[in-house]
Amino acid sequence: MNGISSQEAIKAVEQWLKVSKQAKSPAPVVVELLEDLNSNSNKKSWAKVNFERLIPFRQESPVLLYVVRAGFLFLPILLTWLALSQVIGPFALFLQNKQASANFLWFWQQNPDKSFSGWFKLSHVALADAAVLAFLMVLAMRIAWWENSRAERLEKAYGNMLSALERFFSDARDN
Repeated sequence: MNGISSQEAIKAVEQWLKVSKQAKSPAPVVVELLEDLNSNSNKKSWAKVNFERLIPFRQESPVLLYVVRAGFLFLPILLTWLALSQVIGPFALFLQNKQASANFLWFWQQNPDKSFSGWFKLSHVALADAAVLAFLMVLAMRIAWWENSRAERLEKAYGNMLSALERFFSDARDN
């Protein structure tokens, strides 16, 4: 293994901290490692450390996107049942007073007596449901893209950091 400079090792650790969003508040042991790398001290002690245990791989989740997705997940069902609740009563009255053999879906779409708000017409509810489902589909793709691209960047930075630390401390292990 070819050794590298302490500055290259520091740069790799700092890059990992930046990419993993730990730069503002790194663990105390990482601060100590960076200080020792900077002063080129305690090299033999650090050479015995398992850096994968000392600096664990951390990956954040798009929590806000998860919350939005969860909030919208049942919205189409909510909208549909809300519309049904507004249409069923007028439909029952229509059956009693006007046409005993009327089709519910026809009634829901046509609203012959204007007995419920036009917003609750079948076509409007179906369009709203479709829009929410399309939004959820795009959101799910966005979450998957975010997680995959983030994981690739994190894995690369983490691997580079571990490799840099191994290369830096390799000569201290041989002695």
